[in-house]
Amino acid sequence: MAEKDMTSKTLESYNDVFADIMNVLLFDGRQVVSPQDLESDETTSRYKAEGIISEQERDVLKRWNNTGVMIAFVGIENQTKPYKFMPMRLVSYDGSIYRYQLRESSPDENGLYYPVVTIVLYFGSEEWHYPKNLLGCINVPDELKPFVNDYRMNLYSIKDISDDQIEKFKSDFRIIAEFFKSLYTESQYHPSDRSLDHPEETIDMISAFSGDSRYRDEYNSKILKNREGNVNMRNLYDEIVNLGFEKGRAEGKAEGKAEGKAEGKTEGEAIGIAKMLKQLRKLGNTVKQLSDTFNMPESQVESYLAMNV
Repeated sequence: MAEKDMTSKTLESYNDVFADIMNVLLFDGRQVVSPQDLESDETTSRYKAEGIISEQERDVLKRWNNTGVMIAFVGIENQTKPYKFMPMRLVSYDGSIYRYQLRESSPDENGLYYPVVTIVLYFGSEEWHYPKNLLGCINVPDELKPFVNDYRMNLYSIKDISDDQIEKFKSDFRIIAEFFKSLYTESQYHPSDRSLDHPEETIDMISAFSGDSRYRDEYNSKILKNREGNVNMRNLYDEIVNLGFEKGRAEGKAEGKAEGKAEGKTEGEAIGIAKMLKQLRKLGNTVKQLSDTFNMPESQVESYLAMNV
């Protein structure tokens, strides 16, 4: 969990990625926010409860300025699992920034302070069935309902982002959105040949969230070792698929040989290929894509996938 937190914070802390997330999710792709308009802010806040001073930490927080004039505080929080009381947590986060403004900063030229906006990026596979507003988290007597203020969180599930939205991303977050939508919806994955601006951070995040270290391993062995530029997911993916296929065949031959059967080589090789195809299927590759990649009939791919290995 700590690795997921760290990799997502690292990538999203880049101004070009943060601005891109704001422009697509908040402003439907309009280029309202420029990277140079953003300034990193302190993510840790302190509060006192029952005489004890405690800390709470946000994932990423930026000040949004325009030509030097402050506009708002904008934060990003990442979730990998649904959390029933997320709106209550966000109220605490946002409230700490309003409290900070009252204590530490001055109002604008109109004598007013600045708004706080929080974006929640949900990277999980299950549906978010919990409340998305404060009133859904608390039991309010009917007599009090007119007097209790609500709070609505801005929740965006990566697996539910539309293809049209994904195409509007201009930063490396587009690679993240493409990968995770494919991973969780079993849609066909078409790796982009777009050069990564932050290759190490993007690949680290994909590896950490998917639990598949092959992207990081391939990047480290091929890219860093050879000092190659122009890193993109299509090249990495092709290398991983080819290596996986060869590894599956090699493991299968070894298994068959160990069985000591005349037909063992063929049987063991089939087991190795089946294991490799099952692994690629879990990454979101469709039967058709596997068929095209390995030049075998879809029926044969399905037979491999049906094997009990």
